[in-house]
Amino acid sequence: MSLAFKNARIVLPDAVIDGTLSVEDTLIAAVDDSAAAPPDAVDCEGDYLLPGLVELHTDNIEKHFQPRAQVYWDAVSAAVAHDGHIATSGITTVYDSLCLGLTEKGELRAAHVGPIIEGVIEAREAGMLRADHRIHLRCEVIGEEVLDQLSEHDDNALVGLVSLMDHAPGQRQTADIEVWRRLRREVDGQSEQEIADAYDRLTAASRDHGPRQRRAVAQWARDRGISLASHDDETEDHVRESAEIGCSIAEFPTTRVAAEACRAHGLAVLMGGPNLVRGRSSYGNITARDLAAAGLLDIISSDYVPASMLHGAFSLVEHVAGWDVPRAVATVTATPARHAGLHDRGVLEPGKRADLIRVRLVRGRPVVRGVWVDGERVA
Repeated sequence: MSLAFKNARIVLPDAVIDGTLSVEDTLIAAVDDSAAAPPDAVDCEGDYLLPGLVELHTDNIEKHFQPRAQVYWDAVSAAVAHDGHIATSGITTVYDSLCLGLTEKGELRAAHVGPIIEGVIEAREAGMLRADHRIHLRCEVIGEEVLDQLSEHDDNALVGLVSLMDHAPGQRQTADIEVWRRLRREVDGQSEQEIADAYDRLTAASRDHGPRQRRAVAQWARDRGISLASHDDETEDHVRESAEIGCSIAEFPTTRVAAEACRAHGLAVLMGGPNLVRGRSSYGNITARDLAAAGLLDIISSDYVPASMLHGAFSLVEHVAGWDVPRAVATVTATPARHAGLHDRGVLEPGKRADLIRVRLVRGRPVVRGVWVDGERVA
């Protein structure tokens, strides 16, 4: 199979060139600034040609598996619907994020992990998926059963990323107790007694189980050569511990102090696209734009809005001084691929996977106009 693109603004790691790109079989064969192209080449009409996006953290699949409270969809159909949402957002490699362990709603979410993974596997084996799906296990280290739940995936080759979470109130994501209480009232509809009970339960679990199980989960990942991420680091001590136990990615650090410590310890800083596009954190923590302006942002994930990944990258160019298109695109392509250990994708270079997206800016917003995975058009 051969394929070519012409009249494209090709985004390379350090430049944007007007030229052509050719594909042989499933790999990029050549990239150059020549206008010469085969007659049947795809005419990009001046649109950007980017590597396919590499998404490390999205819980979007859970929304398709449970579209409403007490409504559970067929897991294979949920995987296919999620995949369509992902692919049309320009994401060609996705780590579907699933929660293990204890949170206020974690017991229920943990029960969904097995069926969702089985749905992804069945859909993948049947050739029903367009993107390359892998699994990111988000481990709530304060949960008594998290290690037993994790052991169920000892031989699961789809697991490619593990993150360490502690959502107990009063630290990390919800250091401001009043913000945590307000969200419990307004979002979850909890009574004051329910809020007090949840506070006692979660803080006790964090104290009694968190430190030991954080290290045990990290060891599980290291033993299998799986990339490891911290979650919601707030302080220098948090980051120091994350580095000591083998984390290479810091998801959503909540303060500039923590982000600066990540840079000192060699952890890549990942922030959410919704935070970046909206210009604020839902919990009142440091914003992605502030970290980007300080040179402390490395990776964008879509978190819970698949379209925010591409939108976030282009919003960096629009809103943050010093960010050009190649640098911004790297946050959603080359950098997440590298930190996930995927060295065959994320850049438009000969020999790399032909995962490509065609993007046009319309009224300042990036619009996906074509998606190719392994050289085959999927959207």
